[in-house]
Amino acid sequence: MNKIPTHDPQTGELNPYYEELTGEKNPMSASKERPITFNLNDLVGKKFRYNSKYGLSEWTDTVLAVTAHHGMHINWKDWKKAPDQVKLEIQGHMYELFVISFRTGHHYEFDKCIFIQDER
Repeated sequence: MNKIPTHDPQTGELNPYYEELTGEKNPMSASKERPITFNLNDLVGKKFRYNSKYGLSEWTDTVLAVTAHHGMHINWKDWKKAPDQVKLEIQGHMYELFVISFRTGHHYEFDKCIFIQDER
């Protein structure tokens, strides 16, 4: 018997027909009753594809690790115009997650990765 997927394997979006086909609420849908928690370490070893501005990648890779990048937004544009006259100012803080490719070691933006669910 085929298992009804909770997500579209190509886009990663929730399956809108899950409840209709199974008679049960999709366990991955957001609920006000309980927040969804997820351990990022569970992604290590999973397959993923990358969704760039050119579309979904034709290649598939494996997650080596998930890493965070912390940084600050600074008024760089003003600084480049006249570095001796402009005082650098911190304008904000950023926190981004990256998926590290097993094959190449390249860092891909987490929010642009489509993770492929295991067929079990």
